[in-house]
Amino acid sequence: MRLPNEFRVIAAFLAGAIALAVAAWFVVASGEGYVDSVTRLDALRQVPHVTAELSSTTAGVGGATAGVGGATAGVGGATAGVGGAAAGVGGATAAQAVRIREARDAQYRHLDATRQAAAVFAALAVVLGVLACGHAVHGERRRTKLAAQFAMQANHDPCTGLPNRRFFAEWLSYAIAHARRERGHVGVLFIAISGTTTVSELHGREAIDALLIEIARRFRAASREGDLFARLGATEFALATPNARDGRQLALLAQRLRDQLNETSQPPLADTPIGASIGIAFFPEDANDSAGIMAAANAAMYAARRAGRNHLAFNALAA
Repeated sequence: MRLPNEFRVIAAFLAGAIALAVAAWFVVASGEGYVDSVTRLDALRQVPHVTAELSSTTAGVGGATAGVGGATAGVGGATAGVGGAAAGVGGATAAQAVRIREARDAQYRHLDATRQAAAVFAALAVVLGVLACGHAVHGERRRTKLAAQFAMQANHDPCTGLPNRRFFAEWLSYAIAHARRERGHVGVLFIAISGTTTVSELHGREAIDALLIEIARRFRAASREGDLFARLGATEFALATPNARDGRQLALLAQRLRDQLNETSQPPLADTPIGASIGIAFFPEDANDSAGIMAAANAAMYAARRAGRNHLAFNALAA
């Protein structure tokens, strides 16, 4: 499966961050090993210093023995000389130990600075990772929203918000397939609105859009639950109703839709007469598929228009 670019960028960033974190850990571990080595070396170098102190003590004892006997005095003096030399070596070793301790303290300070830098880098990597993930999630949500908008525009009329011809045809195919399995019926009404040309000439395009939006609202209010109402053309609408019992039921539905255009309880649609010519087709009586049903309903609609405004027609026969 091909991953989106955003996720690939995030994966690459996380891989780089992990690699840098491992490198930082390696540096810290190496620093700790180095400090441990210095500490062991310092401990080992403390041993000659102790030996020098013991030699100095032996020299003092040798001096006391020199006062007892003449023969042993020469030996005590020699031993005292050796003790003095050993004391000088002990002083040099002490100075070297101080330098080692200072170097060790400097290494510890460097190690602490490395740890702090590693902690800052880790925090920065986490912050950048969170920002990258947030950006990717935001981009994915935006892309999903745009895809939904494009799908909406591809399947719906931008003026009325109703499904368009493409969506209506697909939905009708599914409805007919279901009705075929269940031995049911599907009714289709094609509706042509008349009188819009006069409104456009008197009031312009915006008045036509407002008129069509109001017609769509009234038609949807008059349709039944489960029916699909769509806009097929500039002034053409369609209604698909599954589980229709017979032509009489479809005729009553068509009359209810036509009456919505001149409903007295609502404000007039326009200052000029608005009418509707409705063609009715029925599955499986008039056709056996969605294309045939739509063609039969369209032919019936044109037959109703030829008969005059506000007429109904069944299967191209004017009623």
